[in-house]
Amino acid sequence: MLVRFTVSNWKSFKDPTSLSLVAGKEKQHSDHIQYVPEYKLNILPIALVYGGNASGKSNLVKALDFASRLIVSTNFDPYENIPIDFFRLCEECANKPSTFDFDLVIDEKLYHYYFALFQSKIVEESLTRLTGKRATVLFDRKNEKFDFHYKLPKEIQQHFSSTLANKLALSSAVTKQIEGMDEIKAIYDWFRFSLVILTPHSRLIRFNEQNLPTRELSYALNKIDTGISCIKFEELPVKSCGLEPDDMERINKFLLSGAPVVWFTNVMDDFCKFELRNNEIVASKMVSYHKNEKGENVRFEIQENSDGTRRCLHLFPAFNAMIRPNSTACYVIDELDRSLHTNLVKQLLVSFLETRNQDTRSQLIFTNHDVMQMDQNVLRRDEIWMAERNPASGASSLTALHEYEYKDQYIRKDHSLPKLYLEGGLGGIPYLDSFGGLFTSGNDGENEDEQRCETV
Repeated sequence: MLVRFTVSNWKSFKDPTSLSLVAGKEKQHSDHIQYVPEYKLNILPIALVYGGNASGKSNLVKALDFASRLIVSTNFDPYENIPIDFFRLCEECANKPSTFDFDLVIDEKLYHYYFALFQSKIVEESLTRLTGKRATVLFDRKNEKFDFHYKLPKEIQQHFSSTLANKLALSSAVTKQIEGMDEIKAIYDWFRFSLVILTPHSRLIRFNEQNLPTRELSYALNKIDTGISCIKFEELPVKSCGLEPDDMERINKFLLSGAPVVWFTNVMDDFCKFELRNNEIVASKMVSYHKNEKGENVRFEIQENSDGTRRCLHLFPAFNAMIRPNSTACYVIDELDRSLHTNLVKQLLVSFLETRNQDTRSQLIFTNHDVMQMDQNVLRRDEIWMAERNPASGASSLTALHEYEYKDQYIRKDHSLPKLYLEGGLGGIPYLDSFGGLFTSGNDGENEDEQRCETV
């Protein structure tokens, strides 16, 4: 489980900025809490991030995506350049490292993993296990110099010491089978298999009939009033799927790595399923059926359905993965509400949360614009966050709703959160002088901003 994520000097985040899933002192919705008895730690299953455009919401998702991709990368090219996007609105930040911190609970143990990047190199990296009041540093890296815990096997120490300057040591945990590597590999596996980032442009979806049976998918689509009575699959030649060679290479890589099925959405918004049969890739295309006035099924291509229906096809695998027994999935979804009716978003959240209990270990982090999801009948105040951009520095910040004060008082349970939010009482909205006047620059000549742009 993700306990806390902190990023600094990356994109719009200048100073260390954290998203914490540690529960506050809220009394409402205590059934949401996921309890870790070893540390007497209450973890939340959900975090909803609001904010105006350019406030930093998507940059938070991109920070998690960037970090996880770097961690799970197995491209060990000594000349590969790491695309570091430091905070560019401060000259001093160009000479400072970008940092990424993760506090994680894995196998009921609490870990802190940290790394820092500067000029396409890893300048710091460390992995620490926390037990009670004691911190055990498994390894600590400063540039290319490593310090190891004395109990870490020598072979592991030698393996990590050979890490390239532009690669994370954690990434090499899967490249060699070494006795005693299991604990460190479990950290890597969480980033590789449990943490899943979905952006508005995500197209590759991995699941199978066990995770999301076609029958259950048909039921869910019918229950949310899409008009679909059932879905089926029709086999077709792989070449007819309209995929680029790079896409097919990725699919082949996943199947050869042991993934039983890969689902893919191509540019025509068809959902195709790929699986290995007798060492050959077999492709099938999803089709939908709607009932006509006689109660008969009529075939429709998936692309003929609404944007919202197709969006649900993207999201259902994620929610189904999170509600499975013993799931450790942590999904991070940017713009969850895109193309979805507000009632449908609420249906997804309530259906997800009603499956939670103290032993659950899956989580959902998402960004949103739909103010109707600021519903204290559904979410706790410490599960709602605001992203804001400082107009003076351009830097983004994150603040949990339970930390806000309104008229010198903390937000109460009886407050109307959508009303407070739209009135600006909670922050996280665009800074607008007034409504209207957007396309009229006035007749007073060039303003200061126009003059400034001319000098660039």
